[in-house]
Amino acid sequence: MNKRNGLENKESKKKKVIIVLIIVFAIAATALFLLKSCYEDQNTAELDTTPIILEDESRSIDGEAQIKTQEEILDELKKQQLIVTDKLSSNIIFNSGEVGSIGEWVVENLKENDVIQQAEVYWNEVLIAKTTPIYPNQHITGVSLLESIDTGEYEATAYLNYYDTETKEFLSKAGYAIHLTVR
Repeated sequence: MNKRNGLENKESKKKKVIIVLIIVFAIAATALFLLKSCYEDQNTAELDTTPIILEDESRSIDGEAQIKTQEEILDELKKQQLIVTDKLSSNIIFNSGEVGSIGEWVVENLKENDVIQQAEVYWNEVLIAKTTPIYPNQHITGVSLLESIDTGEYEATAYLNYYDTETKEFLSKAGYAIHLTVR
């Protein structure tokens, strides 16, 4: 009986080894099949055979490109910068709050400025006063009310609008908090 049990164990071990080898072989074959399928899918993708048409709108420029140096670029940017020195009173005083009343207010456009200035005064988001255009080396000493305002002290906003001296085109603006007195 001993011999028989030993033979059965050997055969059982052989069967287990054969089963394991078959499983390993099946896994390897499956893996190879999957890898081959993926590789073929990547390499056998259908090519688009639609002819490509050149769309030529003739927008290219003849000759070599003119490359600017860093110095040239910086010079151009400096020319485009808007450097303005603003000079305006921080208070406007009106002796009356009726439309058309003239308030004391000084706004000066220095001669170094290369812009036309025009000031606007807003109170509660309403335009209440607007100056005439002020050219370089000019100033104003008063502004008239466009809206009626009750007697009192108010905080308002003055905007200086900047315009090109040649084309009269709007360039930019700056805002200032000012005090408004109506007597």
